[in-house]
Amino acid sequence: MDMDGDWPLPRLNAPFRINRRPPGSSLSKASSIASTFSSLATPVVAEAVQRARELSTQSDVEGFHQLRVAFRKLRALYWAYSPYLGEEATAHATGEFKRLAAVAGGTRDWDIAGDLLISAQQSGAPIELLVAAAREKRAQAALHTQTMIKSDAVEAFLNDVLLRAQTTLQSRCDDLPIRAFAEKRVQLAQRALQKRSLRVARSETAHEEGLHDVRKAGKKLRYLLEFFQPVIKGGRGRTIRELTSVQNKLGQFNDIAASENLIRSASFNEVPPEVVQHSLRWLEEQKCRRMRAASRRVRNIVG
Repeated sequence: MDMDGDWPLPRLNAPFRINRRPPGSSLSKASSIASTFSSLATPVVAEAVQRARELSTQSDVEGFHQLRVAFRKLRALYWAYSPYLGEEATAHATGEFKRLAAVAGGTRDWDIAGDLLISAQQSGAPIELLVAAAREKRAQAALHTQTMIKSDAVEAFLNDVLLRAQTTLQSRCDDLPIRAFAEKRVQLAQRALQKRSLRVARSETAHEEGLHDVRKAGKKLRYLLEFFQPVIKGGRGRTIRELTSVQNKLGQFNDIAASENLIRSASFNEVPPEVVQHSLRWLEEQKCRRMRAASRRVRNIVG
């Protein structure tokens, strides 16, 4: 897939400067909406560029994971600033962030599935052939990610969308203070999470889709709180910790559900069908257990 279908990629005249400061480290309540975006986006862009560069020489688990996280954070940030960035510009940028996160996540998904299959094997499941096949799938996914994500193209694309966003914000909200805006966007994200959590809590039976929606809404809220913590009332440090705890529980369920879907949709020509089915039954049992645990955690929060 061509990354520059919507965005013309400029030639870089100078190397990208890696900003090691954490997002929000230079924020203050007196900052403008426009200047705050730059302070928040620049280090996340730098992280994505650095991780994309590293993919050309290595394929470690953490690298793929952190690259996906960087693109997810950028999606959350662009959502936060979308009232001033505009619907079309936000859709263009976040659509590409989503695609790049999915490409980076393909390898990560096979890492998780492989670890779960090893756990199943250790519990006595006769799935050695499937474990080996999953390793091969992981290697293929890593090669695909490295082929699809070229650091120069990613760097040029991110520089371009960042420059476009900064130019738009400077023309529309350069003199508007950040605090009230940040609190409003956080409140909207919080309401979305509460609405989705209530839907799960009121349901008599747990549903994968509902839990997945809660997980996505919680992740967006957590990212926004981490971004805006220096300028919103109360700092919300405790809320961030609580969200992280909930996300861990929901993430455990999601790992199982995603791995089950991944194995179901993959083809394993060298693996007998009964071996694949055995692994799927094991994953289904684990998924049901973790789904119940995740649902209880969501209900506790609502309560």
